[in-house]
Amino acid sequence: MSSSNPFSSLLGQQNITARLAILQPAADKDAPIELSLTEAAVKDTPYECISYDRSAKTAAAADNMVTVKVDGEDQAIPKQLESALRTFRRKERARTFWADMLIGLTVEERSAQANIQRHVLENAERTLCWLGPDKGESTAKAFETIHEMGRRFTEACRQVGLGPDAGLMGATMQQMDGMREQLLNCPYNDLNSFNFNLWREIYDVYGSPYWKSVQCISEIVLARAPIIVCGRSNIRWAQYIASSRAMPVYQAKFFKVPLLPHVMKGFETANEIEIAERRRRLGQSLELLPMIQTARGCEPADPREIVFSMLHIATPSGRAQFHNQGSQPLPKIDYARTPQQVFTDAARYTVLERQDLLLWSGERPPCARRLKGLPSWVPDFAAKPPYMGAVFNPNAGMRAWWDEIRPAAARKPIRVSADNAVHLQARPLDRIVHVSPIFNAGNARRLCASEFKKLPEHTSTPTSTSASASDGETLDQRTERFWRTLILNAGGTRGATATLRDNAPPPAEMGAHFQSLVAEESILKALNCTMVDLQTPRNAARLRNSPELMGLVQMCGKAARYETLLGKHAVGRRFFRTEGGRFGMTAIEDVVAADNSLAKEEKGSENERGGGRVAGPITTEEARRADMGRLMNDPIGRSMMESFQRYLNERDPAVARMAARAMRGEIPGRNEDEYVRTEDGVREGDLVVACVGGFYPYVLRPRSRQSEPGTEASKAEDSQSQPAEEREEDSATYEFVGECYLHKAMDGEDFQATGSLFRRKFFSVDVSKLVDITIV
Repeated sequence: MSSSNPFSSLLGQQNITARLAILQPAADKDAPIELSLTEAAVKDTPYECISYDRSAKTAAAADNMVTVKVDGEDQAIPKQLESALRTFRRKERARTFWADMLIGLTVEERSAQANIQRHVLENAERTLCWLGPDKGESTAKAFETIHEMGRRFTEACRQVGLGPDAGLMGATMQQMDGMREQLLNCPYNDLNSFNFNLWREIYDVYGSPYWKSVQCISEIVLARAPIIVCGRSNIRWAQYIASSRAMPVYQAKFFKVPLLPHVMKGFETANEIEIAERRRRLGQSLELLPMIQTARGCEPADPREIVFSMLHIATPSGRAQFHNQGSQPLPKIDYARTPQQVFTDAARYTVLERQDLLLWSGERPPCARRLKGLPSWVPDFAAKPPYMGAVFNPNAGMRAWWDEIRPAAARKPIRVSADNAVHLQARPLDRIVHVSPIFNAGNARRLCASEFKKLPEHTSTPTSTSASASDGETLDQRTERFWRTLILNAGGTRGATATLRDNAPPPAEMGAHFQSLVAEESILKALNCTMVDLQTPRNAARLRNSPELMGLVQMCGKAARYETLLGKHAVGRRFFRTEGGRFGMTAIEDVVAADNSLAKEEKGSENERGGGRVAGPITTEEARRADMGRLMNDPIGRSMMESFQRYLNERDPAVARMAARAMRGEIPGRNEDEYVRTEDGVREGDLVVACVGGFYPYVLRPRSRQSEPGTEASKAEDSQSQPAEEREEDSATYEFVGECYLHKAMDGEDFQATGSLFRRKFFSVDVSKLVDITIV
C-alpha cells in the first residue's frame, strides 16, 4: 500500500496497541502483587514479556492458582507467573510487562489478544523465560557451569569454522570430530564433575517443566532478546543453546550414562526452537505443519494451543511456488472453536497450501486416534505419534510419479469442500483380502511364522499393474517377498551418499535368518511348548523321535538378526495380502506396542473418556492390555518380565509355562484368528491406492461398503470376479484408513516403464486410470 494513502498509516505497527500490565514497586519482597492495566502502542512503549510454564501437569495442580490485585480487583493467575512477578518486581520503580494471563481471561479477550500477539512478542525489549524460583547458591553455581559450557562450545565452533548462523546439521563429520575433541580436552574433575548435587541442579535447568509448555516455542522464536531465568540467575538464549550442545559431550565423558528422559526432552524442545529461531532470523520459511509437529512434543493444557501457538510464527509454504493455487490465508485463532474444528482448519490449510498429502506421513491412523469426531483424513494433532526411526524417504518414487503426469492439465488440484471433504485423484492398486492380528514384541515371532504358513500354496502372481514380481514367481521368490515385507524391506547398510531417510534393503542372506525363525517356531508349535519348557526331558525325547523336527533343528539358532528387525519395524502393524497377490504392512495401529513410552498417555486418555469399567463386551484396548507381549518392546519392561519368568521357573514350572505363553501373546482357549481386532483398522475389502499428492500408498475404505444388502453398491462389492482396479475406477466416497507399506510400490514401481534403447526406467502415468475420489 502506498505511503501517500492516508489509510496506510492505520495498518502500520506503530498504531498497534496492546494491553500491558504495570507492576507496582514494593520494598518488601512478600508484599502483595499489585498491577494496573494500560493500553499502549507496542512500537513506542518499553516493556518486557514473561514466558512461563503452562504445561498440562503444572496447570492441573490443585494449588496452581494464586490471587493478585489487578486494577484494585482480585484476579487469579498461575503460581508460576506470580513467582516471576515477585522476582522481577523492583523496590522503587514500576516495571511494564506483557503476559497472557494478565490481560486476557475470557474467550473473547484471548481471541482478540491472539490477533496482535505476534507484534507484542516481536517488539518486547526482552523476553524473560521463567523456569521458576532458584535454590540459592546452588542454582547460581549451576548457571556458572552452564555459562562455561556455552563459552567452550562457542569457542570450539569458532576453531572449526562454524559461525553462529550455521546449524549442526550442516557441519561436516570432520568439524563435528574437531568440536568434540576440543570439548573433551579437559581433566575428568573439570566443571566440578564430582559435585553431584551441582549437576543435579544443572539437570533441573535443562529438564525444567517449562520446556513442556507449547507457548514457549513462539515466545522464544519471536523474541528480540530471549533470556533464560531461574530465580536471580540467568543466561542469554544463544549461550544456553551452546551449553546444551556441549552438555551431552561432558555427560558422556564424566558419567558415562545416558541423560535422564526429562533432560533429553528439554534438549529436544530447545533444539527445535533454536532451528525455528535461526530459520526466521535468516529469512527462511516456517511452515505451519512442521511447527505443529514440533509443538506435539510438548504437553499443553489446551490441545488447541498446538495449532494456535504455532500460527504466530508460521509463514507461507515454499510449496506454493510449485503450483498455481496460490498461498492460502492462515487459520484464525478463535478460542470459541472446538479442538476438532481447530485441527480441521489446520489440516485444510496445509492440504490447500501445499497441494500434497504430507500431513498423513507418519501419523496415527484413525483407529489409533484419541480425539473423536474428526474427519477421517484430519490428523489428531493432540496425540503424539509413536517414535519410530525414518523408514521411507518421502521424496522417493511415490512422491515423484505424480509430477510426471502428462499432459499437465490432466493433474487436478486438491480441493477441500465446505463439508470438510477432500477431493483428489487416485490410482487404485489392489484390494485387501487378508489381514493379520497386530504384531507386538511378544507375538512377532509367532505371527511371522503363522502368517507365512497361511500363505496360499499357489499364491497368484501379482497383477500386471504391479511391479512386485514377474510371471512364474518361484516359491523362493515369494518367500523373499514375504520376509522383506514384514520388516518393511529395511535394515541394510546405507551407502556413503545415502541420507538418514533413505531406505537400505537388507541383503538376500537375511532370508536364512528368517528361515531359522520359522524353523524354531515350527518346532515350538509341533511340541506345543515355549522356549521355557523346550528343553524338558519329555520335549527333548519327542524332538529326537521326530525325523521331521530333527531336520528343522539344523536350521535353528540363527534367527536373532531377523528377529531384531521384526521387533523394530513390524510392531504395532498388521500384515496384509491383496487380491492380486501383493504383500504389505499397515500403519501403526497399536501405538503402545510400537512405542511403550506412550502407555501412560494412552491410559490417561482412556480414563478421561470412560472412567471405570462398565458392563458389556470387552473393548479392544482392554483386550490389548491383557496381551503381555506389548510390554516386551520396552527394555525395562522386558528385563522385568524376563526376571519374573526366571523366578517362576524356579518356583512353579506350570505357572512359568502359562506366563511364557502370555508373553508370546497367546490367550488361553482362544485361536489367534479370534483375537479382538479394531473395526476401524485395516480390514478385508479395503483398497490400496496411490494418490496424486501422496508420499506413500494409502488404504481407503469405500463408503459404499456400508450399503444395504441387495443394493447396487453391495452387488458391486461382492463381485470378486472382476479385477479390483476395474471394479473401483468409478468416482466414489471413501474413508481414510491409514498409510501403508506395499512391497515393490514404495519407489513408484507401479508407474515405471523401461526404455527400449538403454533399458533405463522412467515414470509413465496412464491418466485414464486416475479416478476422482472424495475422502470424508
